[in-house]
Amino acid sequence: MLALVRFWILLSALLVSAGWILSALHKLNRAGYGVVFALAAIAFIWWRRKTNWHPRKKSAQLFHQFRRRFKRPAPLLFLLLALLALLSGSLYPALNYDADAYRLPRVFHWLWFEQWHWIHTFDARLNISACGFEWLSAPLILFTRTDRFLFLINWISFLMLPGLIFSVFTRLQVRPRVAWWWMWFLASGWCFALQAGSIANDSFAAIYILAAVDLALRAQEKNSVTDLWLSLLAAALATGAKQTNIPLALLWVIAAWPSLRLLRTRPIITVLIAAGGLLVSIVPISVLNYQHYGTWLPLEESGVVALGKFHLNPFWGVVGNAFCIPAENLLPPFFPWTDSWNAMMDRFMQTPFGSHFSSFEHFGILSLGTHGVGEANAGIGLGICVLVLVSLWSAWRYSKTILTLAVESSRLPWLLRVAPWALLLLFMAKVGTFQNARQLSPYYPFFFPLLLAGTGQAQLVRRIWWQRLGLLVMAVTAVILVGARNRPLFPAQTVLDWLRSNHPDSRFISRIALAYEMRSTVENEQHCFTKDFPPGERVIGFIPVLGGSEAGFETGLWLPFGQRRVEWVLPDDPPEKFQLLDIHYVVVEEEALDRMNETVEQWMNQFDGELVDQFALKQSHGSPLYIYLVHLRSK
Repeated sequence: MLALVRFWILLSALLVSAGWILSALHKLNRAGYGVVFALAAIAFIWWRRKTNWHPRKKSAQLFHQFRRRFKRPAPLLFLLLALLALLSGSLYPALNYDADAYRLPRVFHWLWFEQWHWIHTFDARLNISACGFEWLSAPLILFTRTDRFLFLINWISFLMLPGLIFSVFTRLQVRPRVAWWWMWFLASGWCFALQAGSIANDSFAAIYILAAVDLALRAQEKNSVTDLWLSLLAAALATGAKQTNIPLALLWVIAAWPSLRLLRTRPIITVLIAAGGLLVSIVPISVLNYQHYGTWLPLEESGVVALGKFHLNPFWGVVGNAFCIPAENLLPPFFPWTDSWNAMMDRFMQTPFGSHFSSFEHFGILSLGTHGVGEANAGIGLGICVLVLVSLWSAWRYSKTILTLAVESSRLPWLLRVAPWALLLLFMAKVGTFQNARQLSPYYPFFFPLLLAGTGQAQLVRRIWWQRLGLLVMAVTAVILVGARNRPLFPAQTVLDWLRSNHPDSRFISRIALAYEMRSTVENEQHCFTKDFPPGERVIGFIPVLGGSEAGFETGLWLPFGQRRVEWVLPDDPPEKFQLLDIHYVVVEEEALDRMNETVEQWMNQFDGELVDQFALKQSHGSPLYIYLVHLRSK
């Protein structure tokens, strides 16, 4: 496992740094990546010959070890979760709101122009967001011309999760037997399992920060500067994946502090690794944000909509998140009362007390357009929350203590158990974005060592009833993966048609059917105009609302990648832009025209256009919104 983790860190660092370097050289293309991969292969061959490295175990030994390990119920259930995630990711096109709204389009823009560049858009997320997942995605899209394989980034990360959790937990003085059971249970947390077959970018960074802490502690144990270098790269990759991961770098600082003296043993290589760490971290995008906006993370700039809410009043941020984060983590798989809950929260926001939380983005709202848990809103999950509460209560009965707070002879494990909870308070004080329980995904594993280090837990994990409860939690996660609304692994449409025909007046069944229809609606929306573009049409104009429509309509206009590019047309752009960019077809969203106080007829008369096609986008509430494809006759 450790060899795979080290390889993944090096590969990730290679791809992220290659993205920035090739962009600077204007060579973000197949030839550029070909040179990078060739140099990496040469470096690997040279290293292997110099160190005379060979795999320690033969394939037959590995297969025997695999069979022996997965005979037990917990590993077998995790293997089932991994296979279900792989199946769902393989069967369904990648759909995720954030990815389709801005993360995939930004990659398409960069690859088309063969460099990172500041995209002409009013959706600042295309420019200012962290780029870690995107730089891992870029070569996959470039060489396959599709986004169908991007889920593998999350799936491979998911496979490494249990082993890293065990290694970190035991180094933080959790008993090995306790760590063994919890590594399987925590890996089945809903944020990890649901995102394992998706293109979301929240949970995959957990691997980096777990590896950063683990390798830093290994460096101290083995006096290994190589492990310390790798841990530095892993911590940098974690910050480069998402701005909300930046506080986690403190865990690496604590873990690596006793071993920093090792960096002086190879100063030249240390400087090179440190430079590489800066390149794969949050630093490059922060510098570019400062260059364009005068701040490392633009929030609201003269009509530009940016990264949600990061400017909370710290006190009310903690109070508000003390409600929002548990509410999102305790959300059941299906919650038919979502609309009533959201309406209640809207009324609460109109009260004097509720006004304190106005800086939150959709305070207290559980989900929009869905009823229950999905990859876009899942935290660690109701099952794990129930299991940990039962475990704490039962462990107290056995040992009469809940937490082990005594400082050991070495303060390092104690600090690493307590520090994550301080970082949680920092997160709560600063982040008020919508559905931020999923953004805590890399934090969740670090909250548990403090809860599991007591002697009572070691007694509890031997109880058959507790083991069965944990296995039930994993089994429920498997059921959720099979029934996932965005990637169902059963004939959902057939079953729902039968239920509706037999129970036509059931509101409950109607709500379930609506949740499952969302995916087909999104797929139809993204590809509704694919056949309307003439062959050879290279540039498509796009007049959207923020991030396109509900699912990010722009992604569908780019695919299959390489045939055409998409150009945003903003309200203050000159009319000559269409002619300058040789744009003959424009996709116009009705809501964007409403904001300009125009109808589609008025807009077409202004630009001498004719309506080619239109698509009615179903809304979770209210009448449908229309998307129009307009041909500019005089262009």
